[in-house]
Amino acid sequence: MCSSCFAIPSVTIKLLTTAAALIYGQRSLTANSNKWTRWITFAISAIISLILSAIAVFLFALSVNPDFRRRNFVNLCVGQNLKGSPLDAHRCSILEQGNLTGKVMEFGPGPGTNFKCFQNISSAASIELYVAVEPNSYFEEKIVAEKKARGLDFPLEFVGIKGENIDIPEQGVYDVVVLTHVLCSVDSAEVVLANAEKALKPGGRLVILEHVLAPEGSARFHIQKQMVAPVLNIVGNGCKFLDLHTVVENFLGDRFDLQITDFEAPMPSFMFFARPHIKGIAVKK
Repeated sequence: MCSSCFAIPSVTIKLLTTAAALIYGQRSLTANSNKWTRWITFAISAIISLILSAIAVFLFALSVNPDFRRRNFVNLCVGQNLKGSPLDAHRCSILEQGNLTGKVMEFGPGPGTNFKCFQNISSAASIELYVAVEPNSYFEEKIVAEKKARGLDFPLEFVGIKGENIDIPEQGVYDVVVLTHVLCSVDSAEVVLANAEKALKPGGRLVILEHVLAPEGSARFHIQKQMVAPVLNIVGNGCKFLDLHTVVENFLGDRFDLQITDFEAPMPSFMFFARPHIKGIAVKK
């Protein structure tokens, strides 16, 4: 068996297999049907097979081309940011509770999605420095443009590195660290949380908003793990479903005052699998 075959994502193989099964399966199912039924069934099967094959090829291209994957993820995030989301009410509420003042560090800010909330948060006017830790360099231009478009005048420092790898020379000087929809896609949530803890001063606030794994054994749990996760991992730049409530509580432990809440996010019907969320504030002791 060729070693390169192992690089093909399982979801691509499954989609191509399903596409082939549709084409050949419809022939046996309609073998005794009249000509028009056979043609109509074939046409429908062929269209569905082509769509599945196109998705499979697209996912394969993303998986083997990191630069293409990063660019596609940027376009996806920018498009979503422009459209807005019912989740923005929860986003802005938790950011306001975080009392964004002084020195702020955000891990995985993307195109500056949280900036839409800052115009209505009075404390944001007191931000002295905003450090954006973002490994996808294609986001730098987008976040600068978003900051300008929102009329925000605080200094912005873009650090193009993974949250696990950032060196924090001035430890214990940040007032707020923001983590929104980022822990799902990092290599190690615990290492990112450790760096967030290093950055925060005593009394500093950790703002958290994340989608999480549905209760184990539930129908949504199996849909997340078996159907959505393989695709999301590629399209969502490594995003996965994790029990982040437990991860955060176990790691931060008694070193923080934790107020973390589980809630059902108001996601569109077709994204019902992403509704389980957590949000909260953790204050460093």
